[in-house]
Amino acid sequence: MPFKKFKETVRKNSLIEPGDRVLVAFSGGPDSTVLLHFLFLFSEELGYRVGVAHFNHMLRREAAEEEDFCRRRASEYDLPFFSAREDVRGFAEERGMNLEEAARHLRYAFLEKVAQGEGYNKIATGHTLSDQAETLLYRLLRGAGVSGLSSIALLKEGRYIRPLLGVSRSEIMDFLKRTGIPFLQDPSNLDLSFDRNWLRHSLIPFIGERFPGVEEVLAREAEILYQEDLWIEGMMEEELGRRLRGRRLFVDGWTQPLGYKRRLVRAFIRKMRGNLRRINFDHIEHLVNLKPGDEYFLPGEERVLRQGDSFFYLGKLPSRSSYRLAIKEEGLYTIEGLWEISVEGFEGQGDFSGEGQVLVSADLPLEVRNWRAGDRYLPLGRKGERKISNMFNSRRIPGPLRPYLPVFLKDEEIVWPYPLDVSEKFRYRGRGLRIRVKPLHPALDFLQS
Repeated sequence: MPFKKFKETVRKNSLIEPGDRVLVAFSGGPDSTVLLHFLFLFSEELGYRVGVAHFNHMLRREAAEEEDFCRRRASEYDLPFFSAREDVRGFAEERGMNLEEAARHLRYAFLEKVAQGEGYNKIATGHTLSDQAETLLYRLLRGAGVSGLSSIALLKEGRYIRPLLGVSRSEIMDFLKRTGIPFLQDPSNLDLSFDRNWLRHSLIPFIGERFPGVEEVLAREAEILYQEDLWIEGMMEEELGRRLRGRRLFVDGWTQPLGYKRRLVRAFIRKMRGNLRRINFDHIEHLVNLKPGDEYFLPGEERVLRQGDSFFYLGKLPSRSSYRLAIKEEGLYTIEGLWEISVEGFEGQGDFSGEGQVLVSADLPLEVRNWRAGDRYLPLGRKGERKISNMFNSRRIPGPLRPYLPVFLKDEEIVWPYPLDVSEKFRYRGRGLRIRVKPLHPALDFLQS
């Protein structure tokens, strides 16, 4: 019985606890209809509360009628109902997204908003065993690693639950036919021009003629891969914690097995970006094979640089790198998107080297501009001038960042080329200025580490 499987899944995996507030993503289709019915039946026994959320994608003429249907169904169960409607097609065109991606983005944003605003700590979606099988096969045919093939998780982010993952679509349809519970049927689900529909209605039934129970087998494979992926990801998190310093990933010669490299780079990019949206296998493979000194652009013009035995995530750098600013009086100055600079008079003893600030024997006015190729100065404690670019090399400051770095001048003579030492000519002698520099772009933070 599907209801028995549903309860076993909930109890075995602790998807819902007494006192929880569960928001059901309800489209009115067969899967979400059974999900809502089962959650309602089980709520009194387990002791949780249920709310119903419907998102109107405004993609079909029937959308308004479907929303009314969902509202009536919630009312019949005497449950709170929340709805929203968005122009998904217009949103997709504006953002350069496909319809499926745009719909998912807006739908989940709506569910999050309702859950947070109304105090629901769990969000239930109607994914089934059949969805699990289709997803694994779909991703396998399009190309995916273990993480992609592990497909749909029972519990995601601690609040998204899929209590029907142990129930097949045929079981759901049999249950609805037997009970007569009303539901909606989306005609687009029968359109074989969509890859997922072709898999569902053509390929899987064809395979099933030769291999009975193929859905259960594929779903079981997805579960096996999911558990192994969790284990591998846990190890990669430990490796990342050991090798990551700010935005720099140290890789110790980069001689590890290829599978390890791919996993580590993937974990690194996810950590830096916060997600892996628009990142595919080719991007990861290109990064894995990046040579020292080379850089690679991810989608969104996000730069990654290979530097010696490390990868450095630069992200999307500001378009503006050339600037010149007069500092005529003490105070706080900002070079938009790059630096915050503080200049104040200072007298007495002090040593602030290595903290993004220095003391110099100079008076106002000063000027600050970006570093330029060919800049030279006399470093602190040296007897001869040196090219600043050579000193950047010794500090392993990435080439793409150098044009953004501030250089302080007095009467066109370099006082301090950040983040190097001050000039010997402007060595602090008990009275002068304290200059502090704070990066405003995260890629520049490592200069103070």
